[in-house]
Amino acid sequence: MINTLPYLSYIPAHVLMGVAILFFFLGKVVPRLNQISPVPFFYLFLIGAFIFELSGSGTQSLFFDLIQVDSFSRMLNQVFFIVIAVTVIMMQYNGEIKQEITWEVFGLLSAVCLGMMFMTTSTHLLMAALAIELVSIPSYVLVALNAKNPVSREAALKYILFGSFAAGIMLYGMSLIFGITGTLEFEDLWSILGSNTIYDSPVYLMAILMTLAGMVFKIAAVPFHFWCPDAYQAAPTPITAFLSTAPKVAGLALLIRFFSFHVSLQAETLTLILSILAMLTMTIGNLAALRQSDIKRLLAYSSISHAGFILMGIAVLNQDGRNAVFFYIPVYLLMNLGAFMAVIYLSSESNDFRISSYSGLIKRVPVVVIGFTVCLFSLAGIPPFAGFIAKFYLFKVVIEKQLYLLAVVAGINTVIALYYYVNVIKVMIIDGEDRSTTSVRVAGGPVAFVTVVSIPIIIFGVYWQPLLNWVDKVKLLM
Repeated sequence: MINTLPYLSYIPAHVLMGVAILFFFLGKVVPRLNQISPVPFFYLFLIGAFIFELSGSGTQSLFFDLIQVDSFSRMLNQVFFIVIAVTVIMMQYNGEIKQEITWEVFGLLSAVCLGMMFMTTSTHLLMAALAIELVSIPSYVLVALNAKNPVSREAALKYILFGSFAAGIMLYGMSLIFGITGTLEFEDLWSILGSNTIYDSPVYLMAILMTLAGMVFKIAAVPFHFWCPDAYQAAPTPITAFLSTAPKVAGLALLIRFFSFHVSLQAETLTLILSILAMLTMTIGNLAALRQSDIKRLLAYSSISHAGFILMGIAVLNQDGRNAVFFYIPVYLLMNLGAFMAVIYLSSESNDFRISSYSGLIKRVPVVVIGFTVCLFSLAGIPPFAGFIAKFYLFKVVIEKQLYLLAVVAGINTVIALYYYVNVIKVMIIDGEDRSTTSVRVAGGPVAFVTVVSIPIIIFGVYWQPLLNWVDKVKLLM
């Protein structure tokens, strides 16, 4: 007889699963339920799940070793709960989906969160595949929620097609790995691949590259990035902010856990693969961003380029690299969420996301523009903001690993990124105001949020010990 008690110990996952099922059921069965706001109930469940994760300790393998619950997963799951809470706040101030904020939408967010939790805990390729799909399928629906944008359904369809294509390639790669090793467990498959005579053969490389397809799809890395600009532009801005942060962090967590079990024999080949992937991702993302006139599309390509920078830390395949990624994650979340909240504030009344529509806004909403500027400078990696320190640690681990070409390419891309970020700042601060296209409503929530987010971005740029303490707490036990 199987003892089921340990499986009940992963209470946060059960809470999120229950919320998803309950909200879907209530939304469809109970008439006129949408007259009652689901937000307070959803926050109550989120707080409960957060407290359970916060109070957890130790390491535990569950569901026949398909997942491993540890400090690594707990800390990142707490981050997911916070990002979802911020996303809900954004929804309250965004005019694109106010009528579409139903109980079912919160069921979708719960399902995505459950998938991300399993992505951070997966130690088996089968669970990884299921977790990726659990994140992807509700995300397709969330992208199509923007009824005011006629291309939202088209963007969602593109998202579905690219997601299905990436998933198919990933599953075929997993089948190759299983055929070679006879296992799908991370630790065992790397051990067998490292000792097998097939190591470094075309079949070995094909299996690894194809398995990576689904993982890099979630972080919008090249070559599975094409869905990202269209989906981000067409989706409601709060959903865009969510997709550019939490699922990306979950994808990075899965990559980190997957590659952490590699053996030293494989390090050189895997580092080469990940370095090439990082260089292509940051370069294509930045070059495409130069031509953008829509702020959401620009931030989409910006998120692609940042995925390339974060991959630098994974490419070195050691604990220092993982620590650099852990350091980068909270900074990236602050910068991105602050930037998107500013976009919601500046564009929600007119529903105009053209960068040119922000002309001269420093005169009308100086607090938000200054906060937005802080986020953009930090995204560019300019001192004395936190983004500079985060990139510094990535460059440090890459140079210590003697990946000089990767460091040079990253340096060039940092300069390229500075150009398009500064261009947005120039439009807001230097250019004359275009009163015919600019409309900004007064809302205290977004102003306060952008201000609150910009403060730690500045503080962490000169005193980053709290971030180092965070890194110490996110331990991936080997």
